Amino acid sequence: MIKGFKNMSLFQRDRYTMRWPKKIIRDSLTVFLLALFIRTIYSIFFVESEYLSTEDQVHYIQLANFFSTTGFLGVDTSRMPGYPLFISSIYTVFGESLWNVISIQILLDSASCVVMALMAQSIFSKGFWTAGILSAINLNMIILSASLLTDTLFLFLFILFLFFLLQYLKNENIKPLFLSVLFISLATLVRSSSYYLLPVLLIGLVIWRFWRRDTIFRVVTLLVLCIAVAGILLGSIYQRNYQYYKSTELTSLTGDHLLSWVVPATYQYSGKGSYQEGKKLTKERLSLALQRDSLSLALLNSFEKSSYKADISKEILLEFGFISILKAWVTGSVINILAPSVAFSPALRSLKHPSFYKTKGRGIVEKIFNYIKNSSGLLYLSILAAGTIISVVFTMLALVGAFKMTLEFPPVTVITLLILVGYFLAITGPIIGVKYRLPIEPILILFATYFLNAVGKKP
Repeated sequence: MIKGFKNMSLFQRDRYTMRWPKKIIRDSLTVFLLALFIRTIYSIFFVESEYLSTEDQVHYIQLANFFSTTGFLGVDTSRMPGYPLFISSIYTVFGESLWNVISIQILLDSASCVVMALMAQSIFSKGFWTAGILSAINLNMIILSASLLTDTLFLFLFILFLFFLLQYLKNENIKPLFLSVLFISLATLVRSSSYYLLPVLLIGLVIWRFWRRDTIFRVVTLLVLCIAVAGILLGSIYQRNYQYYKSTELTSLTGDHLLSWVVPATYQYSGKGSYQEGKKLTKERLSLALQRDSLSLALLNSFEKSSYKADISKEILLEFGFISILKAWVTGSVINILAPSVAFSPALRSLKHPSFYKTKGRGIVEKIFNYIKNSSGLLYLSILAAGTIISVVFTMLALVGAFKMTLEFPPVTVITLLILVGYFLAITGPIIGVKYRLPIEPILILFATYFLNAVGKKP
């Protein structure tokens, strides 16, 4: 027997036995079935068919239908083609049923729970069950797995990216690095929210490799190969956008996102006025700009419209000032971290309640007060309050775990995880919605797992 074999982790043993230990297979299957059971029960009892044809969901269904007839060019330039392709593929193989898509997403989300458990076991040498159970009962993951939105597919690919990235940081093996780039590129094909993540990580990679005293040649080679992997997957989108729209942008969503959402939210959460007043401000500024430039949006393509709206948005944000922007971003980040996932559940949303965005208030405190005041129905408020308490407790555990990891774990791993959290909070900014926390959930689970394991080993 290899020296020290008994003291090795299951993953270390696997490097020598060249097979998955039976215990890992059995435990992984248990986590998968637990997650699958919970998500199946939720979709059966708490999701109505009518819910699957609301808001952005119906748009993705339309895009999937376009994809099957017109191909790549039929996808809206404001959306990435990955999810419509995903739905279209399921339609082709299993038939055009929305529940077929939900079923596949539930399977993917259950697999994500297994990867989370394996990730914790790999980097901590323990924590398999803690991370697996926390993932299986994560309400944000459960709810979104039964929604026709990009989130579940994106999360699955993001978790695989995170798994291989942490493997690379631990072992410095080249293969996990390329696999991490592959999966974050695939994730970007699904959601553009990871658009800027790849360059951030590549810059971090360069800094770390030079800190590890790698040669310039080796660093440049790694960088070129990573860019090549990403370019193969994302290059066709850039080519299409440049060929048909003369744009080097990945999507045409930026302008609408900034003008319709970011600016009004910043206006409100910086204390300047209500969200509705912020929306009115953006409409007025857009109208004045079009008059000034003697321009009609109808004459512009989607990317030109996006660029024009983005420029106006930036002008308004600069007028607000840095302090106002910072205040709005911090407010949005805190709310998204602490907000109850149950608020996104169709079962709860079916109960009579006011719209949080439409609720008036000059600041977040006044808005929350008015929201509670205007909410009729003890049941709705009680569920919301219970969900908030659970979310706050979980986040506190994660924050304590992050602090402990900072003191006890290799700095590069902790810094990487914190950069990822900061990245998604930064790109979301003042836009409030529990679904925007989903990419952060795996990292919070890892932090919470580390803390709970530390508590569990104490006498």
